[in-house]
Amino acid sequence: MKRKHRITKRFLLLIIIFASLYLAGCAAVGTKTAIVSDIKTAFKGTYKVDPYMEKHMPRTIAVLPFIDESKSQKGAEAVRRGFYNHFSSLPFTDMELFRVDHELRKAGLYDQDAINKTPPEKFKEILNVDAVIFGTISNFDKLFAGVYSQVSVGAEIKMYDTQGHFLWSGTHVARIHEGGISTTPVGIVASIIAAAINIRDIQLLRACDDLFRDMVKTIPAVKYAEALLKPHIEMLAQDSKGEPKKAGDIIKVALKGNPGMQAWFDMGGFKKGIDMAEVEPGGYVGSYRVVPGDNIKDVVVTGYLSDDAGNTTSRVDAIQTVTLDTTPPNAPKNLTATGRDNIVVLSWDKNTEYDLAGYVVYRSDTPLSGFTKIGQTEFAGFEDKNVINLTACYYKISAVDPAGNESSKEEHVTGTAVPPGPTYVKGKLEKNTIWYAGASPYLIEDTVIIPETCSLLIEPGTIIKSSGGGLVIRGGIIASGSKTQIITFLSVNESALESAWEGITFDSVKGDKNLLVFCRIKNAVTGVEIKSSSPEIRNCEFVKNDIGIKIIGGFSNPQIEDCIIHDNSSAGIEIIDGAKVSITNNRINNNNAGLLIQDAGSVSVKGNLITNNKGFGIVVKNSEAAISKNNIYDNALSDMEGAFQGKAADANDNWWGKADWHDLLTNTNGRINIKTILDGPYPDGKSIAIPVITENLGGRIDKDSILAFSDSPYRVTNDLILDNGATLYIQPGVKLLFDKQFSIIAKDGGVAAMGIKDNPIIFTSSGSSPSPGDYTYAVCFSEPTKVSSFFKYCKFEYATTAIDVRHGMPEIAYCHIVNNSQSGIRCGNDAGPRILYNTIAKNLGTGGIECVGMAKPKIHYNNFLENAVAIQSFSTIYIDARHNFWGKVPPDDTVIWGKNINITPWLEMPDMDAFSITQEKEKPTISTTEDTETTKK
Repeated sequence: MKRKHRITKRFLLLIIIFASLYLAGCAAVGTKTAIVSDIKTAFKGTYKVDPYMEKHMPRTIAVLPFIDESKSQKGAEAVRRGFYNHFSSLPFTDMELFRVDHELRKAGLYDQDAINKTPPEKFKEILNVDAVIFGTISNFDKLFAGVYSQVSVGAEIKMYDTQGHFLWSGTHVARIHEGGISTTPVGIVASIIAAAINIRDIQLLRACDDLFRDMVKTIPAVKYAEALLKPHIEMLAQDSKGEPKKAGDIIKVALKGNPGMQAWFDMGGFKKGIDMAEVEPGGYVGSYRVVPGDNIKDVVVTGYLSDDAGNTTSRVDAIQTVTLDTTPPNAPKNLTATGRDNIVVLSWDKNTEYDLAGYVVYRSDTPLSGFTKIGQTEFAGFEDKNVINLTACYYKISAVDPAGNESSKEEHVTGTAVPPGPTYVKGKLEKNTIWYAGASPYLIEDTVIIPETCSLLIEPGTIIKSSGGGLVIRGGIIASGSKTQIITFLSVNESALESAWEGITFDSVKGDKNLLVFCRIKNAVTGVEIKSSSPEIRNCEFVKNDIGIKIIGGFSNPQIEDCIIHDNSSAGIEIIDGAKVSITNNRINNNNAGLLIQDAGSVSVKGNLITNNKGFGIVVKNSEAAISKNNIYDNALSDMEGAFQGKAADANDNWWGKADWHDLLTNTNGRINIKTILDGPYPDGKSIAIPVITENLGGRIDKDSILAFSDSPYRVTNDLILDNGATLYIQPGVKLLFDKQFSIIAKDGGVAAMGIKDNPIIFTSSGSSPSPGDYTYAVCFSEPTKVSSFFKYCKFEYATTAIDVRHGMPEIAYCHIVNNSQSGIRCGNDAGPRILYNTIAKNLGTGGIECVGMAKPKIHYNNFLENAVAIQSFSTIYIDARHNFWGKVPPDDTVIWGKNINITPWLEMPDMDAFSITQEKEKPTISTTEDTETTKK
């Protein structure tokens, strides 16, 4: 022990002596040297002065950051400060280094190479000085072997005025070789300096001194003799050692120079004019106590010495900077404790502070007091070993930074070491129970029931496996895992479909403190079934169940947030029988159906991704559903299917995969209120209106518009004229009621009426007792246009002429054209409609189809039934009417007028694909998972 003490004292003495050597080597005026050394220096340098400088002497000069070609760490800045210390003794007005750096950063100049490439003229604008000094370090190396050291520093310095003229340059390399050390008593200042600077830094300072001491004397200066009158500073040092300091710490600064002067120091621009006292002849000491709120990084200390006449000299600390940090790190988040056999494993989220030093772990036997430090770590985890099994311990964590600032401690967590599993469970709980992760897996042998008087707490990371029985909650459950410690519920045999277990059932739970967070529920008949209960389900995964989540009953009002619900064989979520629910920010994909909402109460669906489901994305029937701000697209059968009676579901402001609303006509079906869509995926997409008509029809339409099923029926109270290239899109299920004598007239426009077989579009009379001829036309194509028109699965009835095609080639397919007073379809001029798979029946007057002029329709696979005339033509143009059923076999010639009509071959019986309806059909019930039949779309 004594020997170790002697070694420590000897090492401290060596440092002090090296500091003293430096003080002696730096002396420029007549103080007696107290330290003797056999230092040998070799100094060779070159310099150049341009004659231009003599008549254009600069007054204000800035020393720019140096280029470091030696690839040393921080060498450039240390040498720059060393040069500045000598240069500042010249009778120029020099700009403080921290101000130079600040102004350069403001101008966007951060990199030394970029600064070096900037023309000198630019610095007049940036720094407002007369001249600038560039520097390049060519050597910066140190070799230490025991007490022998060698330091080499070389630099090339150039001065330009800010008009671009070269003024002066100097090049030097200084090498210092040192051997023996002589010992001499030292004073207070030397002790502080020795404590602040190590031997290597002293050698560097001496090399910089030798490099620049005589170099700056080659710079021409006005009245250079005045510089000799300034006080002289031999040495400046501060004792922070480059380490950050916290509130309450004291930083000491020592300065060695002429005696009998006034001395002070600055810490960059942070604190200025901090007084220093002369504690011994020529030795000055000052200090600064760090206070809360002091936060600076890498600030340079500058010392000043001034005589009574006001002549002042400054010197910067060329080696070290000051960093003050009084702000503690943030407290660690999400602390968890997992019990193992005689071990408690702690984990938490890693802090993100750049200056984090580590974490401190505290433990107590009680939850509110008595916490003592049990360890420190640099990692976001800790193991408390040798803990007694089944004994609760309480833990807190704090974070610390290099300055010693310590964060607050978040709420404690409880950790209990437990014997290892498996643990077998079944039947009714008799008391409040904890399932520990360390005792996993828990094997459910038969249904586990949590009665009203009990609760179950499941630790993060716990695994529960079932051989068939489920978990029935009538009391309370808290199963709160974490991102890294998910609670898992699954079947004992995952691979066998018949081994599905019953899942988790909330059965009329009265409390609202039931929670499933970061759980994975897999292989169940129903992952979670909620009966008249309101649990909170967040960040859970439901995968490979028959139904992911099922919600039943008017007293149910759960919250389902941030879950992943995928690959469930029947449905992701099913809501029935008056249940209420909030479904927010979930990912629902690759299920047979995404959401089935039938006969439910108030349902909010917001912020979800509903995509790639094998059937429907969402089915809503007879429910108060508000569906907004979701991303719904690429679902196989339909993105959304609504009911065909009752109030429409509200589905405004969703992203449907494209900003083009036209796709909604085929990707959605049923009574769905959509007036606005998003122009991009939520949450970045903006709401844009789509052109849904909500009023009675009449007047002129000159842009694409929609007749929506949600706003049906529409009443035509005046002629509706389509012009300017507009298309009128009509959704399946829309009913148009025509007042007498009014029509839809397509001039330069078209109609896209695309119904579906189970939900056709109806064109009919508005009369209470309709009869043929109540209105003029359903649609009349009155003028030539390039706009295409389509009619599919439509019913036209009670018009004078249902469709009057004077121009164009509309496609009329799978329609029922019946009970019109004049004709079903009239073709004139050069019209060429395609008429396919229609039922054309009971039309009076000129009958089913009338062709005049140069009309040349194509008429195939239609059924003509009970018309006054099936078809007639009054021109010589060939009419292709093959493959139709004409009501009789062979066809009755008395209902086919025109020799130019080719009806051969005809159909021997009605075409079964031709569309007809005898009365308006309601949409069949959308099947739920409880139904035994599947409805074909």
